[in-house]
Amino acid sequence: MEYLILQVEEQRVDAVRFTASGRTMALAGATSFELGDEQDLAAVARRIAADLKGSPRIVLCLPPEMFAQRMIELPLTDLRKVREILPVQMQGEIALQPEEAVFDVLPSTEGKFLALWARHTDLAGILTTFTEARLEPQIITSALFAWSDLPGLSDSCVVSDGSALAVFSSGRPVFMRAFGAGELHQLTATLSALELSSMPLPSQLVFFGHQADSLAAANSSRPSERLELPEYLSTTMRSDNNFQQLAGLYAVATACHKGTLPDFRRGDLAWTAGDVRLRRKLMLSCALAVVLVLLLFAYKGIQYRQAKMDLASLNTSISSIYREIFPTRAKAVDELAEVKGEIKKLSGMDSTSGFLDVLKQLAEAKGATINGLYEAEMEGKTVRIKGDARSAQAVNEYKTALAPLMATIEMGEVKGRADGTVSFSMSGTLREVKR
Repeated sequence: MEYLILQVEEQRVDAVRFTASGRTMALAGATSFELGDEQDLAAVARRIAADLKGSPRIVLCLPPEMFAQRMIELPLTDLRKVREILPVQMQGEIALQPEEAVFDVLPSTEGKFLALWARHTDLAGILTTFTEARLEPQIITSALFAWSDLPGLSDSCVVSDGSALAVFSSGRPVFMRAFGAGELHQLTATLSALELSSMPLPSQLVFFGHQADSLAAANSSRPSERLELPEYLSTTMRSDNNFQQLAGLYAVATACHKGTLPDFRRGDLAWTAGDVRLRRKLMLSCALAVVLVLLLFAYKGIQYRQAKMDLASLNTSISSIYREIFPTRAKAVDELAEVKGEIKKLSGMDSTSGFLDVLKQLAEAKGATINGLYEAEMEGKTVRIKGDARSAQAVNEYKTALAPLMATIEMGEVKGRADGTVSFSMSGTLREVKR
């Protein structure tokens, strides 16, 4: 996962890119842009968008003085439910109406929460600037809210970079305050006020950022230390100076990757580009699924049509074979069944006097005077035949020729035709074959 962290300050914009792999965060690049009369925020956003490669998750960090904070206590543990009731809870306690503010929350200690809010119009104006530059951020926040993830920071301490101050206890924020431009002197006053309050103030005071040395020198009245570069980040940050400049944004990328970073893109400011992309992907998936189903139906239709054509061709072949076997029979209801029945009859005959052998002998005995035999039937030793002959005399000669084959022969009906030919039928019993 890649993150592009945009830090907006009064006189410059920092664009830092991190690559997350598992639990490690690697620095992929960093650039700074000066803000002034010749180059405003919109121009800087367009320059960053023009050089942007890939599709990183864009996080916009605004100055901490744009956000207000207040500690509240609620009998809840689910942050989602806390966010839902926060506008009602803060109504009457802040100068803004709930609909004029955008809220989020950070969990603190002992059932307390640090309520955060910013003016809706301020966020909407900045969001429009970046959106029009085709650099729409997915998350709008402030680096201050991610300081608990500063590398090498102890769980209980007071930490400041000169623009804000935060107090942490057991890794949870218990106090945060932003200083406006020229209010650096408020740092000492705020620390003194916290010491006089009922809040237990950690003894460790940590400074980081490009003002770390000057801040430590300015607060010589109390022990302080500089945030040191951890050994595991020495390769990523390359130098202590880079670490001091990028530690806060590194914490933002870490918190974003963990899912603990407050996000002020809520309500009508909510980031919908991801939903649009998801809907497009779902629509594409649905369209592909519909095409797949249609192709499947078409394929099955082609298979059905092919099978139907094969079946029709097979039926035609069976009818043709049936007409060849039984040329004088009327079309049967089930031609295949009749053919199978005839085959069974043939396979059930005695091999020495099989039906085929009998048919062969009947054909050999008919000579030239018998025009043809169009029906032959055999049940056991009884044979019945029908055929056409040139004359009644030819039928008698055929009967005589069958004497070696038949033990008994009975002549059936002989019918004459107008052309002089006759049709006949006869039946008889086959002679026993001596073995």
